[in-house]
Amino acid sequence: MRFLLDTHIFLYFINGDPQIPQKTINLVNNQNLKKYFSMVSIWEIVIKINIGKLKLRDDITSIYALLIRHNIEFLQPGEHDFKVYSKLPLIHKHPFDRLIISQAIANDLTVISDDQYIRNYPNLKLLNT
Repeated sequence: MRFLLDTHIFLYFINGDPQIPQKTINLVNNQNLKKYFSMVSIWEIVIKINIGKLKLRDDITSIYALLIRHNIEFLQPGEHDFKVYSKLPLIHKHPFDRLIISQAIANDLTVISDDQYIRNYPNLKLLNT
């Protein structure tokens, strides 16, 4: 199975947030699993830092290092992702989350998330935390 980490799940993980279940921590730490993090999530994190909605213990450079250390690959949005996005029902109105959903569907990835809106998408594999 291949996983796509939702933005907030990765932030919970790197910040040691008690909201993240142990099974999710184990998945992220498992070097044998194929895990991805969308570049859209990096963009979202940087925007939220810039507007004061997010504070990190470390800087953005450390996020890249953590992704590499945990064997998490970067997923660039591509043409097929945007084709899926253009046909996605408007269940979730957050544009970053909609693109993450589209990437998961287009690339046959299971999303790790606890976002309540995401679970309503058809054709989406989801691992609820």
